[in-house]
Amino acid sequence: MITGAPAPGTADVPVGQVRGAGGDPAFRARVTWFLLAGLINLVLIALVLRNGPAPNHPAPDHIVQASLVAFGVAVAARHDGVVRIALAAGLNLPSYHRHQLSYHLGQLHRAMAIAATGWVAIAVAQTVTRRDAVGGIVGAAALLLLVAIGWSAREPIRRRLHNAFEAVHRFGGWATIVILSWLVVRGSLLGRPPNVDIARALAQPSVGLLVVVVGLVVHPWLGVRRLPVEIIGVTPDVVILALPGRRSVGEFVRVSRDGREWHSFAVSTVGTEGPGRFCLVIRRAGDWTERLGRDAHGGRTPGSLLVRPIRGYGFMLHAQSYRRVLFVATGAGIGPVLPYLLGQSGLDFECLWIGRDHRRGMGSHLVDELLARGSVTLIDTAGGRPDVGSLVRDRLVGEVAVSFDAVFVVSNAAVRDVVARVCWGLHVPCYGPTFDS
Repeated sequence: MITGAPAPGTADVPVGQVRGAGGDPAFRARVTWFLLAGLINLVLIALVLRNGPAPNHPAPDHIVQASLVAFGVAVAARHDGVVRIALAAGLNLPSYHRHQLSYHLGQLHRAMAIAATGWVAIAVAQTVTRRDAVGGIVGAAALLLLVAIGWSAREPIRRRLHNAFEAVHRFGGWATIVILSWLVVRGSLLGRPPNVDIARALAQPSVGLLVVVVGLVVHPWLGVRRLPVEIIGVTPDVVILALPGRRSVGEFVRVSRDGREWHSFAVSTVGTEGPGRFCLVIRRAGDWTERLGRDAHGGRTPGSLLVRPIRGYGFMLHAQSYRRVLFVATGAGIGPVLPYLLGQSGLDFECLWIGRDHRRGMGSHLVDELLARGSVTLIDTAGGRPDVGSLVRDRLVGEVAVSFDAVFVVSNAAVRDVVARVCWGLHVPCYGPTFDS
């Protein structure tokens, strides 16, 4: 969730004190997680070789255990609760570099998922050598699913076919867990000595590790609730929903209309939803969001939405770690910024809101409320696209320069990267969304 702004060589420099030249801290964070994944797998290799019957012939059950450890780490690295804890720790240990480690935790997920696929491939090969036809065929099916999941997660595929990526990742992952569960339980029962009962046979490390993996997968879905929803704004650009619950900066929720297709949106506010409620500012961009917009415009609004109980944290959480922040938002990207603009965060900030006809896109009441607060500059693109890099540079070092400790960008990758390059040159921390989130 953080883009390439430079930072010094030490990893404990407080946020707001980034000085001097240095490498890309986002790249260093990704490398750190890959190195950690490599270390974990070196330990697993050593344990498998030590506990196997011979160095060149490790025991199949130890290989299965190694694959389950790798799966457990991979799943934990994407668990909303784990990510939430990691980002919350950044508020108590304020460091630009530590922030990036939490933002790029997805790299640990990626590396360990690749490693787990490799371990499963070895386990399938071992099954074939034991002439277990059923286990080999079923294991090969799990391996093919894992390869399909990894292929669909490649960034070009994920960008172009995002809905397919989500479906393959979710349903393929669940199917893989079911297959692995069957294989682990089957292996424990088939390998038990004649004098060992079923309960003792299942009290194996592999079964315990399987329970942990299944628990990590299932836990985020426990307590899913259907909450009443109200449409409080529909424009050609956005749909604004109000749901019961707390408003807080930096959080996002996952919602669905039917339980099959899920989407995450930042917890927001427009100031009119009333107490005890929060808003979702949803840009009408994809199939799901556009269908929601058409239904809302035609009076076919959903009376409720399914909401997952665990809220995640996004990169906007760490704006609180700074004294003075520059926000850059385009279009509906203003949504995650609104809790700061309309709330009582105590943060000193300025916001550049770039869009086409803001009143048409978001509504006159919200625009008037933001302008009345005096810290938001509207930049209308009706007359042409602005040079966002120059706008940010002017705020940092130009004639209208103000001392900002960090820049937070809520936009597409192109605008994010333009702003990041400016910040790179000026040694200012720059935060923005990435696929690691």
